[in-house]
Amino acid sequence: MVEIIAAIIAFIIGTFLGSFYTLAVYRIPIKQDITHERSYCPKCNHKLNFLDLVPVFSYIFLGGKCRYCKNKIRPRYLILEIISGFAFMFYILSLNLDLYNIQFGDIIKMFFGMIYISIFSITAGIDFENRKIEKSMMVFTAITSIIYMLYLYILGVNMYRYVIYFMIIICLLVIDKIKPSYTIDIITYMLLILLYMGTDATLGVIAITFIAIAIKSIINIIRKKEFKPAIGAIFSIVSVCILIVQNFITV
Repeated sequence: MVEIIAAIIAFIIGTFLGSFYTLAVYRIPIKQDITHERSYCPKCNHKLNFLDLVPVFSYIFLGGKCRYCKNKIRPRYLILEIISGFAFMFYILSLNLDLYNIQFGDIIKMFFGMIYISIFSITAGIDFENRKIEKSMMVFTAITSIIYMLYLYILGVNMYRYVIYFMIIICLLVIDKIKPSYTIDIITYMLLILLYMGTDATLGVIAITFIAIAIKSIINIIRKKEFKPAIGAIFSIVSVCILIVQNFITV
């Protein structure tokens, strides 16, 4: 019974975070504040109140339209909220936490997992919309990875390979600064995620990502349609799935 309640709470928290992700996906590329400025309708710019912002329910009760200008709200907001809810629910379940005897290490692992799932979600949304890895998200991911590396160091983990990976990342960031490239951004992002996911899991994510892209490319060639893959988005989505599955297998 306790596990069911925990799963429901995790789903609810996930939907609220999903609502925040949609805001971040819209605002980050146009350099708007994502923490202090109130949410507003992008069509009529009317500030939204609490009842307009309840994840899932607000969209349903408003009929997928803005309360003020009656313009349609894109279904992606509802979809991302629901997907985020399920992602967090399955992530918490995958940790198999003993809620009666939760350890500090469990809390730290859960915290980093939630942060990285947030990074995956926002990066995926921006890449799907704009076919780019936003630099501010790259910086945030790098900072998070550094903090995670410090945590591993405290635990006594050998940092040799992590330092090598991070030196490569720094070199790639310098190259990208001189000559911006989506390809370099993707490689840098993958290496940053490797610091958290580990080599085997990251290689698995990369393999699945490119298999998915190859299949989609073949389908589009057959249909004679242009296809510009959002590699970062696909990589992020696969990473969330692998992270959850990996926990279910190893915990």
